[in-house]
Amino acid sequence: MRLKLIVLMMALISSSFSSAEELIPMRGTYPPELPQATSEVYKRVDGADLSAWIYQPDREEFSGPRPAIVFFFGGGWKAGSPSQFQNQCRYLASRGMVAITADYRVLSRHEASPLDCVADAKSAIRWVRENAEKLNIDPDKIVAAGGSAGGHTACCTGVVPGMDETGEDLTISSVPNAMALFNPAVMVAPLESNELLTAEKLKSITDRIPGDPTLISPIHHVRKGLPSTIIFHGTEDDAVPFKTVQSFTERMIANGNRCELKAFKGEPHGFFNPRLRTAETQQRELKSYFKTIEQLDEFLVSLDYLEPLQQTVNGYKNTTLRGNFANSLHQFSHKKTGHVAFLGGSITEMNGYRPMVMELLTKQFPETKFTFTNAGISSTCSTTGAFRLKRDVLSQGPVDLLFVEYAVNDDQDAMHTKDECVRGVEGIIRQVRKHSPKSDIVMTYFVNPGMLEQLQSGKMPLPMAQHENVAKHYGVSTIQLAREVADQITEGDLTWKQFGGTHPAPHGNRIAADLIYYLLTNDWKHDVEPASHTVPEQLVDPFSYVNAGFVNFDQAVKRQGWDVSVPDWKSLSGSKRDRFTSIPMLHATEPGSSFELTFEGTTAIAYISAGPDAGVLEVSVDGGEPQKVNLYHRYSKGLHYPRSVELATELTPGKHTLKVTLSKESHAESKGTAARIMALGVN
Repeated sequence: MRLKLIVLMMALISSSFSSAEELIPMRGTYPPELPQATSEVYKRVDGADLSAWIYQPDREEFSGPRPAIVFFFGGGWKAGSPSQFQNQCRYLASRGMVAITADYRVLSRHEASPLDCVADAKSAIRWVRENAEKLNIDPDKIVAAGGSAGGHTACCTGVVPGMDETGEDLTISSVPNAMALFNPAVMVAPLESNELLTAEKLKSITDRIPGDPTLISPIHHVRKGLPSTIIFHGTEDDAVPFKTVQSFTERMIANGNRCELKAFKGEPHGFFNPRLRTAETQQRELKSYFKTIEQLDEFLVSLDYLEPLQQTVNGYKNTTLRGNFANSLHQFSHKKTGHVAFLGGSITEMNGYRPMVMELLTKQFPETKFTFTNAGISSTCSTTGAFRLKRDVLSQGPVDLLFVEYAVNDDQDAMHTKDECVRGVEGIIRQVRKHSPKSDIVMTYFVNPGMLEQLQSGKMPLPMAQHENVAKHYGVSTIQLAREVADQITEGDLTWKQFGGTHPAPHGNRIAADLIYYLLTNDWKHDVEPASHTVPEQLVDPFSYVNAGFVNFDQAVKRQGWDVSVPDWKSLSGSKRDRFTSIPMLHATEPGSSFELTFEGTTAIAYISAGPDAGVLEVSVDGGEPQKVNLYHRYSKGLHYPRSVELATELTPGKHTLKVTLSKESHAESKGTAARIMALGVN
């Protein structure tokens, strides 16, 4: 079941629609016949029993409380049937959601008004949450969904205050946690500057609504703190003009809400319904249906409501597509320019997967003038990456496509904790998206022997797990090269020697480049309008390095015993890396040498070169008790090793002063008390 969507999408690409046989043509029959669902009455009102038809996922495959989605049918508040969304319900149940299609009162059957429709939708969400335990539902993961008038009622549950049915337990919220809206009517009353709907269209809507229509007009109630939302809408929709949802989306984003508008160029109202009436319309309907399902799945994955679908691309299954790469495609194919950056450690710096991807891109877009930035620095972790991002990548201009590689270095070099893994990678993604809102991002997880052993024993290495959590939160696509290598070795199709080890051989780098290339090119087959990526308001970790950067050494004041110059490397034992031997550093060797650093923020770091003589720093925050920071690394014995150390972190936001003193103590294996700081960074 987990590969069904991809199989269907690949069928679309090849114009083979045999998968349509699995769909039930959308019909408006009432009462609905939904044999694969169980029904329960969720509300009795005015002599009517309103039912919800429930599609449960396989309890053996999907354990524990499940996320839920509640669909409301369209029909202009006049008619319609809960059978409209049965295909979506069947699919989402196969993915692990409790999928529900709900009845509600309409004009033709109950002489109901749109106000009644909204009240019923709120009752349905409240009933689902109230009965969460019985239905095996997570009450904090409920999605309201619907099309047209049903999209309006679903939107009202999340946006419009009040309108709850009298007599219900209002201590149980009727507000969903997210919304999925198909050509929804988000504007049913005039705005101050009415340029979105014609007077005739407005009158046709408001005539159906008794009293003040602004009470149930979602666009009038947009404010901060509303549920995450995805909207599917045809640009040629005559029933609900596209510009109304454009304005709604803009207002949502302006208020700090997540709202994604998926525009379907040239499509009319109801484009997502697989009616399958004639052979002539079948192909177009199926393409739209499957595309909305694909995008809805990606949205739910980004909310952590569904597990990612593992795609099979050119024989590889270990890629996860989140969102799309429409922005980079538009930039490369239409504007004929592109800034592609690579950020990571030695695997990125070396001539491995990076030049292979560069070659593939230049062949894919032969008329495009590319600027490639190699921001790989050996041995550095995601913490260093977050602090040097502005200097090494963003200073080069807007980024169209960014490749990030830090799993191995966060594991074996930095030996990061869970929090440290999150803070570096989240800092990178959020800084990039703030600087270049349309930047597409791919994260690739390479592998070392220890990580390989964990994967083969069924465990997820810590950096991969935490990087993946951040990627889900921001809708960033990932390449699980580490798992691909583990799978191929287990299946006997690859050996660790053939792969090439931690720093892969050409064969191993080719696997990585191919995974990246086929992830990009398979998405580039879809014609999707470019749009800025949404950035969640909430951080995964409040101390992530989202405002990180290096500061000038001039901010290190009251210096005693510290010098800013190029160290005398010839006099020092241990290997040196050429890139560091010509840069001025803030350095000292005598215990008692000190300086002060005043800054605003929550974290201060030192990006250092830690050699065989690396010492210990004593750091006092705002006059407090000094804390010792050991600069020596297990790789320092024979190498002046680049690494970042935290001088102070998890500070209260605001102004702080650090006093940094070189200690007379040092690591047992160190041959001195030296500190060579290549950069100071603050967040």
